[in-house]
Amino acid sequence: MSHSTTYTSRTGEVPCGDMDLYEFLTDIRNFRGIIPDGMISQWDASADKCSFRVEKAGKVTLSLGEALPHSMVSYKAENLFTGKILIQVAIEYITNVRSKFYITLTVNFNPFVKMLIGDATPQFLDKLIDEIENYKGYDKIRGCNQSL
Repeated sequence: MSHSTTYTSRTGEVPCGDMDLYEFLTDIRNFRGIIPDGMISQWDASADKCSFRVEKAGKVTLSLGEALPHSMVSYKAENLFTGKILIQVAIEYITNVRSKFYITLTVNFNPFVKMLIGDATPQFLDKLIDEIENYKGYDKIRGCNQSL
């Protein structure tokens, strides 16, 4: 039997407003720019879904779930190893050219998989927050403040 486990990332901050971050996050094709090189292969994406392969974990499918304008975007992911995953990105307004965000990940690991994964999930969330904060394309997003 699997048990739901929830992980919450640290809060990140980006140089664009909440409206622009929301627009960026609701087009899944943008994700290729924030996934570190070498982490995935066989990337295939449309505006509302994508699939890719992760070494040692296999194929992952991800689709856009619920989206509340300028405040929250959720995704549904599935992988044979981990099962169904719910990803939720909360967006918080700072100014028209800055916003904060954090990610909540809910997975249904069985106890054995949870033991195997250990601290890998929180470490992955930290790395993902870093990649989103360091994304070099914010200057292309409408309304974005180009410098930190």
